[in-house]
Amino acid sequence: MSCLRKTSYINGLDEILCGGFVDNSTILISGKAGSGKTNICLQSLFEAAKNGETCAYVSMLSESKEKILNTLSNFDFFDQSILDSGKMSIQSVDSDIICKGDFSIFEYINENILTLNPDRVVIDPITVFEEIDSTFEERQFRGCELRTFARNLFSEFEERNIMLIITAEASENPINTCKWSYMVDTILTLENVINGNKMHRYLELIKARRSDYIPGKHAYSMTRNGVRVISQY
Repeated sequence: MSCLRKTSYINGLDEILCGGFVDNSTILISGKAGSGKTNICLQSLFEAAKNGETCAYVSMLSESKEKILNTLSNFDFFDQSILDSGKMSIQSVDSDIICKGDFSIFEYINENILTLNPDRVVIDPITVFEEIDSTFEERQFRGCELRTFARNLFSEFEERNIMLIITAEASENPINTCKWSYMVDTILTLENVINGNKMHRYLELIKARRSDYIPGKHAYSMTRNGVRVISQY
């Protein structure tokens, strides 16, 4: 398949993606806590910003920016000068904004993210939206209303040619059966396997619209240097 691509900036991942992420796509990264979802996202954003792109990371966990920066400082890809230049933005959405519902979230994203004219954006995690309310009707979403909200939100990024990366905590059910899997172009799963006293990490691409990819599980490492895909399992 022939399509425009953007590098992931993750060592070894572009080979599995057959050239990189498809431009103007929505990517879901799923995994359990500690699997490296946030690390992959921030590594991709920082390296893209170093190469001239404008990037934004949006935490939906109400973590302080200081806490996020303190964690980031442990990695070699972190560069304070990139933040100072404005090419990389880190934002934490206050829980009060989320509690006010869908309109409040749209308003925040329009005023604080889209005005930056970013090239790629991360929302971490997207699953926070599963509990939001309808702002004007003051009730929780019903039925397909969450899907409609997500589709409208994703369209805001697509229309501006912005790559959107979202994260989700892995559940006991297969990721391709979750509600978010139907609304994205690419699904990347991360898995930790304990064998004796050793932890093995595996990455798998299980969906990629408009793109070829290398199937199967691929070992990866997560160190101070960031995430690196090692080989096929």
